[in-house]
Amino acid sequence: MRGNYAEALAGYDDLARSEKLPLAFLGQSACLRAQGEYAKARDALDTGLKAHPGHPDLLAARADLLFAQGKWDDATHDANDALKKDGDHFLARWVRARVLRDGGDLSGADTEMRWFVKAYTDAAAAGKEITDPDKLLIVAQAGIENATTHAKHEQFKFILQDLLRDALKPDADFWPAEHLSGQLLLSKHNRAEAANAFDAALKINPKAVEALVGKGAIALERMVYAEAERHAGLALKVNPYHPAALRLKADVRLAEADPAGAEQLLRTARAINPRDAVTLARFAALKHLAGDRPAATAFEKEVAAFDAKPATFYLELGNILSDARQFPIAAECFERASVLRPALPGPKAGLGLLLYTQGREPEAMAALKAAMKADPFNVRVDNALKVLEELAGYATTETKHFVIRFDQKNDHVLAAFLADVLESTHAELAKQYGFEPPEKVLVEVFARRQIFSGRIAMLPGLPGAVQGACTGPLIALPSPRADGGARAYNWAVVVRHELTHAFNLLQTEHRAPVWLTEGLAVRAENTKRFGQVAPLLRDRLAAGTVFDLDTISRAYKRFNQPADVMLAYYQGLLYVEWITKSHGERGVAKLLDAFKTGAGTDTALKTALGVERPAFEAGYRKFLGEVVRETAPRRPDAPMAFAELEAAHKKAPGDPDLAARLAGEYLRRDRANDAKALVEAVRANEKGHPGAAVVLARILKRAKDDAGARAVLEDAAGAHPGDSRVLLELGKLHFEQKDYDRAAARYEQGRTAAPGEADWLDQLARVYEVAKKPDQLAAVLAEQTVVNPDDIQLCLRLAKLHANANRPADAERFALRALHIDVLNADAKQLLYAALESQKKIQELDALRKRYQ
Repeated sequence: MRGNYAEALAGYDDLARSEKLPLAFLGQSACLRAQGEYAKARDALDTGLKAHPGHPDLLAARADLLFAQGKWDDATHDANDALKKDGDHFLARWVRARVLRDGGDLSGADTEMRWFVKAYTDAAAAGKEITDPDKLLIVAQAGIENATTHAKHEQFKFILQDLLRDALKPDADFWPAEHLSGQLLLSKHNRAEAANAFDAALKINPKAVEALVGKGAIALERMVYAEAERHAGLALKVNPYHPAALRLKADVRLAEADPAGAEQLLRTARAINPRDAVTLARFAALKHLAGDRPAATAFEKEVAAFDAKPATFYLELGNILSDARQFPIAAECFERASVLRPALPGPKAGLGLLLYTQGREPEAMAALKAAMKADPFNVRVDNALKVLEELAGYATTETKHFVIRFDQKNDHVLAAFLADVLESTHAELAKQYGFEPPEKVLVEVFARRQIFSGRIAMLPGLPGAVQGACTGPLIALPSPRADGGARAYNWAVVVRHELTHAFNLLQTEHRAPVWLTEGLAVRAENTKRFGQVAPLLRDRLAAGTVFDLDTISRAYKRFNQPADVMLAYYQGLLYVEWITKSHGERGVAKLLDAFKTGAGTDTALKTALGVERPAFEAGYRKFLGEVVRETAPRRPDAPMAFAELEAAHKKAPGDPDLAARLAGEYLRRDRANDAKALVEAVRANEKGHPGAAVVLARILKRAKDDAGARAVLEDAAGAHPGDSRVLLELGKLHFEQKDYDRAAARYEQGRTAAPGEADWLDQLARVYEVAKKPDQLAAVLAEQTVVNPDDIQLCLRLAKLHANANRPADAERFALRALHIDVLNADAKQLLYAALESQKKIQELDALRKRYQ
């Protein structure tokens, strides 16, 4: 019970040899089964039955093991034999009850389930309460089935608060009671209390596979995929053949767009239990997602051959397909599951949440209320209803292509600007893709982030960095003023990103891979905000760890690894740029069409672009090399402590780079003479060495020899015209000498040679501002807004520059961009008013003033 399986097994082995007690063989089997040694676990029971023919405990344990392996006929035979010896044998009856349930004999299963409830109540009435933990656990499981079938909701509380607590009284180590508590709570999506229960189980037994899987399932629901996979790995380390642990890991693979990896894991789970409907539903889902409807139907027939009422299969299939946004097929699955087993609340919840995700809110409200009636403890359904109730108080405005919902008090001004951005972007995307969403897209702006999280995930806890989400027919945004705050970010950029998702998801029926949809969405932003990732791309490319089409999709959801997430977005954009460079814009359209058919990546690349995947990836890698050479060619020196530098230089005194770095450290410590000796030694062998030139120039500047410093740097720039260190130092020197033209020229040279290695735009802006060159300054600031689209001060500064230069159209453009960051910014509003007035756009000016009334 504490997970010391090897030690326990050794003790049971001794007992089996010496005493041949039935308990010894049961213990052997339990230890082996916990570690996935199913054949040996059965051998132990077989040996025990030879020593104790017909022993009901051994027969029931073997029946339970056979049931878990899908061998129902053999399991039923053993269970019936056990019941001939002991008609009230709990485990034997529990095996028989589950065989009936999973085979679709719901009436027979119900009779068996009610037997346990009656046995428990009769024992209590007779003053002979059941205290055996194993029996109480079975009563609890049967009680959950009975409460579900007959909608006896009050029984769930009794099971949690009384029955399972009683199971721990005689045996504080009985962790299965804690696990079942967690499982029941998680089935209602009560994550916090479920986690507490699983933690309690793991405190007793750190190797409790079922509890580890439960913790992983919570992480999966929270979209913390690395954590979910970690728990799956811990579980599989204990039992490499645990079906639920294998499914958990497969679910992570599926969520991270790795269907091949998911299928491989599911094959192992299926081999263990070929009649597990939950596993088979995942196979059917993979086939549906691959566009192979006949193969999916074959799995349906396989399940129907052994389960006359496969409601669980269709419920699981519906949930997976709903998560994958395959709404029509998912709805069919939920409806079919409801017909097969009307008392099951899961299909009602699934259908209601599906409608909710699609933005079909009146239908969703009715369906969710029905689901809540069937299961009043389902937290996701309850949260969805709370979101819909809040939305009922929101205002609605409609445009030609959108229905916009918003908090009238908080966001009525934002909604008006939002409508403009949505419609202009819609026109642009419709022309670009030759497609329009068939119905108006619903756009909802939430005044509370908690409600925004509930809208997207049906649960709180969506990462704070998430500024928008799209399900296809629905776009959800947290208001920049959510919760009374004022988050400064360019919501118009977010809208362009999410609306691109709506187009691409709907036109491909949600079949386009995430790397393509995210790459297209980032491209649609018209920003360079991911350019900051270029140095990371350079380092990963050198290390051979950049993402490829096998690995990129899972990186998007690694929220606990932000560098990977940023790199995935950047690489997705670069995949799109590589496609358009090598195949033109038509290549993107053809690729989207191929994915719409359900084609896998290899087939889509071959069909749409006429290229095999290895050649496509090889070309992409070469393209990445070109990008790195253009954006971040020089890798920075690895950090070294001063003592390490001294030791390294002593070991390799002829290394000019080490000597120059050490000289820089000497100068920083006011040891100018030591620094000068080192750099002069370097320059004796290589006069234009960049690192040595920079250090020597700084030494000369300290000595007031600016001319000498300039000469040293000019020599180095001539020898290494693309070295950012030299160009930056030379530009700063010219700036200090008020030679602004030359300073600007050096910064421009640096920006061209190594754009990702210094803040060239910042330096240029400083030069042009001091030099009073407003036109050049405006050009630089405009580029900065592309790199930093959330910087409202840049937009305001540009709007003022253009207004002062009598360029009202440009002033209008940047004032509007400032309002796309903060629609209530007073300076931006006044600048826009003035720009419209200067252009005599009286009608637009009047409309704008009305927005703010």
